[in-house]
Amino acid sequence: MDSVNVTIRVEREVRDAANELFDELGVNITQAVNMFLKQAIRERRIPFEVTAQPQVRYAVMRIEEGEGHGE
Repeated sequence: MDSVNVTIRVEREVRDAANELFDELGVNITQAVNMFLKQAIRERRIPFEVTAQPQVRYAVMRIEEGEGHGE
């Protein structure tokens, strides 16, 4: 299978933390990105939940459930 180069920009700290994690998992960043892309294609979606402001959504949910008012 032919390979192509894909260039992405990430913060240095993100790259370093990802490399450390992937080292522990026994893969490199190229392999990890390929796993992500193949899973996204297979599932026809981003393979994790993407939300806007998840902390705000969680807080609203707790308030609506009565947890935020000392009840």
